[in-house]
Amino acid sequence: MILAYNIGLVNIKASYIMLFAQTTLTLWFTMISIEQIKAARALLDWTQDDLAHAAKLSKPSINTLERRIANPKMETLASIQRALEEAGVEFMEGPGVRLKSFALKTVIFEGNDSLLRLMNDIFDTLKGTDKEIMIAGVDEAKYASVGGVRVLEGIAKRIKQGIKTKILICEGDTNFIEPKSHYRWIPKKFFSRTPYYVYDNKYAIFLWGPPQKVVLIENVEIAESYRQQFLAHWGASKTPA
Repeated sequence: MILAYNIGLVNIKASYIMLFAQTTLTLWFTMISIEQIKAARALLDWTQDDLAHAAKLSKPSINTLERRIANPKMETLASIQRALEEAGVEFMEGPGVRLKSFALKTVIFEGNDSLLRLMNDIFDTLKGTDKEIMIAGVDEAKYASVGGVRVLEGIAKRIKQGIKTKILICEGDTNFIEPKSHYRWIPKKFFSRTPYYVYDNKYAIFLWGPPQKVVLIENVEIAESYRQQFLAHWGASKTPA
């Protein structure tokens, strides 16, 4: 009787061990590969710094992983996969990756603090990266008046952080509230008085109101489309006199 009981316990323990091993093995094989990580970075045009920032890891961790110097931890791979998926990458069965063309996240800020909230999002998204903010359609005198001291402080913080900036303003406008090198003049016939912003995988427009409103869209394809449009205008614009 005692022998049968002990054999039963052994069988139960063996079953749990096999179940644990199978579960662990399944999790391991569903984790993304280093090749997929590199391919995903290429699709997003991300540096190792960009990925480290998005995944809340250090750049040396990303570098070590991609060079296969050490075996990656499961939680490290999970953090990387989550960051890449949130940026619009889809991992396919096997070694494939692609962008989710349907990935569309929209947020609306409304009220007198909407512009400040947008500026905070720009700062939080770009700090510690090599990416830039592109701004078009801005009347800086009106911008400073509507935004007030807190927005001017936010601009100063962004400049101090060293975030690269390009701003398209109407030809002849000399109301510079940032370094003059940040600006280009666009002909009046092409100038729109509805400001828009392109940064990372985000596109935003600011509506003067009332009420003031920001519509923020996070989508790889939309952001890239407006980025290319901005750069075309930037290339045809003039350096302020």
